[in-house]
Amino acid sequence: STQSTGDGNRQGWVLAGYEDKSNHIVLQASGFGKPEEVQPQLRQDEFQYIMVRIPDHKDEHPTVRDVLISWQGPKVKIVERGRRSTHIGVVEEVMKPSHATLTASNSSRFNEASIRDKSTPGSGSHVID
Repeated sequence: STQSTGDGNRQGWVLAGYEDKSNHIVLQASGFGKPEEVQPQLRQDEFQYIMVRIPDHKDEHPTVRDVLISWQGPKVKIVERGRRSTHIGVVEEVMKPSHATLTASNSSRFNEASIRDKSTPGSGSHVID
């Protein structure tokens, strides 16, 4: 889901997660706004995957940056965290292309500024914590 903004950029997001306690990943929500719209839907005890499109500039030309984020709720048990983390490769194949893949575990820092900062090639850490 994306939407054109007044300056020609497009933005939006898609949220996917697991159906019940199975390994089936399903669409949970989508929207046309900023990544901050996802915050209330991030579940503290679940693994979820978010693809966000944020406005960007390359060589002073407007473009977009697609970022895949693996949400690891802080209350996810260690065993489940290990099992679910192996699924990122499949999720990357389905939700492609992306310019970067991040991991997030702190919903209060889940915002466009953090995503932009952590998804740049030279950012070092690709973790929003």
